[in-house]
Amino acid sequence: MIDSKKEIFRWGPIPGRFYYISEFCFVCYKAFGEKYRGERWVETVLLFKDNRMVWINQMESLRTSGRKTFLKYMVNKDSRRKVYQEWKKHLAELSDFQEKLRESDLQKMDESEFKKTFDEFFRLTIDFWVDTIPPELGNYGSEDVLREELMLIKEKEELSSVMEILSTPEELSFYLEEEVALSETDDIKDHQQKYFWLQNSYAGTKILDKNYFAERKKDLPNDLRKKTEEKLEKVKSEKMRIAKKHNLSARTLEIAQAISDNIEWQDQRKKHIFINLHYKHILLEEVARRYSYPIKGLLNCGFDEVEKILEGEDLHGRLKERRDGFGLDFFQEARIIPSAEAAKCWEEYTYEKIIEEVDHFSGVVASKGQGVARGKAKIILDPFQAGSFRKGDILIAPMTSPEYVFLMEKAAAIITDTGGLTCHAAIVAREFGIPCIVGTKIATQVLKDGDLIEVNTEKGTVKKLQ
Repeated sequence: MIDSKKEIFRWGPIPGRFYYISEFCFVCYKAFGEKYRGERWVETVLLFKDNRMVWINQMESLRTSGRKTFLKYMVNKDSRRKVYQEWKKHLAELSDFQEKLRESDLQKMDESEFKKTFDEFFRLTIDFWVDTIPPELGNYGSEDVLREELMLIKEKEELSSVMEILSTPEELSFYLEEEVALSETDDIKDHQQKYFWLQNSYAGTKILDKNYFAERKKDLPNDLRKKTEEKLEKVKSEKMRIAKKHNLSARTLEIAQAISDNIEWQDQRKKHIFINLHYKHILLEEVARRYSYPIKGLLNCGFDEVEKILEGEDLHGRLKERRDGFGLDFFQEARIIPSAEAAKCWEEYTYEKIIEEVDHFSGVVASKGQGVARGKAKIILDPFQAGSFRKGDILIAPMTSPEYVFLMEKAAAIITDTGGLTCHAAIVAREFGIPCIVGTKIATQVLKDGDLIEVNTEKGTVKKLQ
């Protein structure tokens, strides 16, 4: 198990259900190692409670394994391209299958045909995931590799700024791509059919209607494409300026490009995960209908357990045991953590222990923005339950994921408990040009809604003003 006395990496807690993420777990402890010659994700504890989840690793192990993976598969351009092209092939296969699934009537399938469809869907989903593990795992070691290459830069503040600039993606995130497309379209129905999945997440799925997009379109400027293209050109020119100013070597620039490429790749992956979640949920609804299971209970199953239901196994008792929470502990094998043990793990691992009053703290400067921002703190644990968030508030979260983007657009600054230069909050904050400090470990615990705070990205600090 994870040693809570040593530094811990936490992904979450965020809203999430096991069914939506279970094939990623399978890929981490099994399929990734089979394809990539014995490679493994590090030991992981994944906990579920009250429709939320938190992913936990030992930070030292994650950095060590990430560094090895980044150097082995990602730094070299040809190696990186080979892995990426393999992923694109599997993405095309999955997309084709999902298109056929979209046109199918699942209720008319007999038992054998439905089971075959379910199994094939998850086989293709696993293939889709496998080749995204090298960039995902590699990102956790990539920052240290780049930092070592930049040791000639002695000033801490300048080093942070250089790393921020060099690792910034040179392509739009899929959320900004959608906004640009929405600002230009005259066919809302067609746009809705392309982007109905935009607010899917590991917590659930929804089909957005035309009104959702029509209302958003009213607030978008007509010259959005021009503005975003100008930002991207500025990113490229800033990278050139930094390279020239510090006389950076070809290897240093290749490492920085690999990080940037990986971030862009991860964003593409997230887009297709959200689309995949739609079809994943449709299949589960059909399982619930055919075999008389509550859909909320089935969301506590892994995809392989659902396959057992299709084979005739009764899992009602297992689902009852998981109602109050459970977990998964995996490395080379996977073990379900029962409810009582999972509750203790949640208490031990989910939050950083705080033993004294805190009125200021620090973290990693992920985006400088305007340097200093002041505003009211707003703690958001669920981005879909944030009706009181106002433009100019400072967004405080354990971490951010794509579901947070529409809040991040309004924020004066962003602060997270976890993350580094390549995390989601860092990338989106740079796109929007707003201050962002990540990896504070304690922000969501020491701040309260309504606290007036100052975020200083020149110093990397957060301070309560009252």
